[in-house]
Order: sequence, then C-alpha cells, then structure tokens
Amino acid sequence: MQATADDAPDMPLGAIPFAGRRLAERQLDLALALGCERVVCVAGGIDSQVLALQHRVEGAGAQFNVISGAAPLLALVHANDELIAIADGLLLAPDAANNALAGGPGVLVLPVETGMAAGFERIDLNHAWAGVLAMPGRLVERLAELPPDCDPIEGLLRIALQGRVPKRVLPEALLAEGRWAPVRGRHQAAELEPAWFRRHAAAPDWHAPGRALARLAVRRFGGRLLERRLRPELLAALGAILSGAGAVCAWFWSSVPALALLAGGALCVEGATAFAALARGGMGQQMRLGKFDNAPAWCVDVALVVILALAMPGAWLERLFAPLVLVGLLRLAAGMVSPRWAELSEDRATLAVLLAVASAFGLPFPAVAGLALGLLALLLFGLARGSARLTQT
Repeated sequence: MQATADDAPDMPLGAIPFAGRRLAERQLDLALALGCERVVCVAGGIDSQVLALQHRVEGAGAQFNVISGAAPLLALVHANDELIAIADGLLLAPDAANNALAGGPGVLVLPVETGMAAGFERIDLNHAWAGVLAMPGRLVERLAELPPDCDPIEGLLRIALQGRVPKRVLPEALLAEGRWAPVRGRHQAAELEPAWFRRHAAAPDWHAPGRALARLAVRRFGGRLLERRLRPELLAALGAILSGAGAVCAWFWSSVPALALLAGGALCVEGATAFAALARGGMGQQMRLGKFDNAPAWCVDVALVVILALAMPGAWLERLFAPLVLVGLLRLAAGMVSPRWAELSEDRATLAVLLAVASAFGLPFPAVAGLALGLLALLLFGLARGSARLTQT
C-alpha cells in the first residue's frame, strides 16, 4: 500500500477498487487461504483502508503489522518461517497462486515475452516475475545487507533469486483471461473488470428465461452491489419473503397476484445464487449461500404448492395432490434430464408466470396437470432412451 495510482496520485495501488473490492483485499484472500499467521502491510502510515485490512486479518485469527521499510521486517520473520510476498497493485487469482505454491517455496514467473508485454518485471533471460513469491524465512536476514531505504518487496525478490528459490511458471492463460495483471491505475482496473464479470457471473441461458433474466441483471448490476457490500444472503432472504408474501396473497386474495409475487421471489433467489458466485469470484471457493444454502429455493417451492392448492377446487388433500406431484417431478427432472431441460425445470420464475396466465383464465388445474404429464413423459422418454439418470447434486 505504498505506490500510488497513475491516474489518482492520492490513492495507493492496493486501494484501487476492482469488482467491488480493493486490490489489497483480494491479495489478502491469498494470504489467508495459504494459512498465513501474520500479515505485514507495507504502507506509509495507518489510515482507514489499512485499518479495514487489520480488522479482516485479526478477525481471521492472524496478526497484523504495518511497516514502512525493510528493516522492521527482520524482527518479524524467524528462520523457521515461510514468507509470502505480493507485489503492490497486483491483481491475482488466489486459486492459481495457491496451486502453484502447493509444492513449497517458489518465485512465480511468466514467460518473458508475454510477461513483459503485460507489464511485469523481467528477472532473467526467460522469465518475468509474476508478482508473488514464497521463500524460507532464514533468507530474510539478508535484508540487513541492503540499503535501509530499499523497497522491501523488491529486496525480497532479489534475495529469493540469489538464494535459488525455485521458479514456478504460471499459465499464460491467466493473462489472456484478465485474471492476473499488474494494475497501475483506476482506468486500467476498469478495463479489466468486464472480462472478470463475464468469467465469474453465470452466463444467461435463454432456454430458461427467468434464470437468464436474473443472471443478466447480476452481470449488469453486480459490480454496484459488490461496491455497496450487499451480501447474497440478503437477496436470497428477499426471495423467500416475496414467496411467502405470495402464499399470504393467495390466502386472502387470488392466485394471479400471488404467482406474480412468487415469480419475483424466484428471480431474487436465482439472482442470489448468481451473485454468490460473483461475490466469491477469484477466491477459489465454491458457489454457496452460506447458512442459507438451499433454504430459499425450498421456500419458493413450498409457497408454489400452497398457492396452487388454494387455487384448486375440492378438499385439501385433493388440492395438494397435483401441486405436490408437479414440484416433485420438477425436482426429479433437474437431476435426470439433459442440462438444457434441467435449466428449464429449475426455472420457477417462468413457471410462475405461465401458471399465473393459466389462473387468469380460470385453468389452474389443467395447467398443473398438463405440466406434470409433460414432465412425466419427458422422464419416461429419457429413461427409455437411456439418457436420463440420477445425478448427485
């Protein structure tokens, strides 16, 4: 957090926002993923941005120190430690770095031509430094031999190379995909963001219009939501609330507005799933909604059963039968049919809109029964051809 942005002289490179999070925060993801017990931030002083990093580190159970030069590092690193150093302003892919360092200490490098073309520093005839290294702590004592005002990261790189720390070559595809780059200004970060969003936001598949609409919205507005620190769980909770409101609406009024509310709830749940993938993008973690998990999707299905049951004639057991069969077949089809049909079978927003139209014409039961028969025929056809199979989800 020392060097400043080319197009914002008052902003440290580590404070440049990228896809809703600062570059230093993304570097911190790697440090914590590697199990670092102490994080040392090289900065000119302590400000609100450095304090935010400190809170994150200490919240993860690690120690945090701020230094302004190389000399204090000598007292913080012991001979039996392993030290990871990350260049200022580096946009990195923690999963790729983690994989490269899995075999032990190493200097991450790129082929010299592509590396230098991307803005990385050349370190020998064939390689450019990729901005990350891991080295034995015993080598750090050589910092005492360097000038007191030397850059700590540059000094560590020279020491690691002189100490014959092995080089580990990163895939060039990381550069082409925009997942690994030395960022020198806000404008450059903004240029890299679209490719990052395309990579980490689920692509819209218009075979399932509701899902596609939710994913398109996340691609369009996900960056703003990340900047405002909105959590995917909140969006999922809103989807569950709207679905529940639809069930209440069906009880007191009619099924048409109830199914419209349910469609809105389903869009929120789908958007939360896509937003969770975006929020965790580049962190090497699975797409999950934390403690909510699949609960919001089940809320949508329960509300759908209730709304349809209230729209049916007859006793309660008779009302519940057709909706339960429909939802059961939908969930069964999601794990047994081809991916294209599975996407559609999980698209509750589109289903709710179709059922709302049928209910408006007074045909809820024929619509539910027809959809259930269609799903059953699809499953039986798939089983007959041997293409349908149970999959683990």
